Amino acid sequence: MSGTNRMLLLPLLVALSPLTGRAQTPPAPAAGTGGRDAGTGKVVAPPPAPWVCPSEQRVTVLPKVLKKQLGAVTRSAEVKKLLEPLHLDLHWHRNAPCEDDAPASVVLDVFRAHIVSAGTEDVVLQARGKVCNDETFFAGGVLHPLAEKNVYCVMNMPFLPGKLESGGYPSDDTKIVFAFENLTDPIRKVVRAEFDDCSRFCHSELTYWEAQDGALKEIFRIEWDSGASTLGSTNTLVSVSAEGTEFPRKLRLKESVETCGSQVTLPSGAMANTSDCDKASSEVVYCYQGAGTQGPGRFNECGRSSPDE
Repeated sequence: MSGTNRMLLLPLLVALSPLTGRAQTPPAPAAGTGGRDAGTGKVVAPPPAPWVCPSEQRVTVLPKVLKKQLGAVTRSAEVKKLLEPLHLDLHWHRNAPCEDDAPASVVLDVFRAHIVSAGTEDVVLQARGKVCNDETFFAGGVLHPLAEKNVYCVMNMPFLPGKLESGGYPSDDTKIVFAFENLTDPIRKVVRAEFDDCSRFCHSELTYWEAQDGALKEIFRIEWDSGASTLGSTNTLVSVSAEGTEFPRKLRLKESVETCGSQVTLPSGAMANTSDCDKASSEVVYCYQGAGTQGPGRFNECGRSSPDE
């Protein structure tokens, strides 16, 4: 598990007032801007309206200052106060309350990557550490700069769970890593997030997230479990890699599952476990389908092979 980019097009409104007493001749529409394409008479669809940041996602923040402030806090209430203006989904009171004077130690990681657009670099924040009686804390967001100085449009990172309850799920045994990849565009990056929780059995998730319509949207997900129980054991191996030189690239999933032991009924009626092991594997290719009438863009299966067949 390892890990390492923005341009907001604001609508330009131009008021045209007719001159009193003079006949006005409407200008011919330019090709590709709506109306009829010049010289062909063919109707051309207007370009899509530029995305505008919703007011509830606009925040004013100085990332370097916030990093220094979070590094100096010692109480959970201070962490909450500093992060609340970012409108992050912190899950602060998930299952159990958090006392304001509970000790806290949080580090803010600051990254830069083209996430929202190819023309502007975004700021990516991740707050991690301990809060609320030594509970693990992961939270963060993508900050897309707007025209005003130090003003950003913030997008929550849904794969970061906020506060992890001690003894709950996810737990302190949870590992979360994310990285940036050029997967759907040669400049804009998507976020690859890996999640592992081994508090009971091992549950793992691998997801990809792309900026669409002012939010990070999940465009790929795979989940699997490994571990032993009274009924036997399961060992699952999964790898996902991007392939191809053209964008969007394809994803290739290699997967294998080995199960050992199964429960059988003996002639006496007693239950017992066998020691036999069975293994199966396959490879799956996923292709990206862009956003359209079918919904947001995402990766769908477009090929499969099984060496066991």
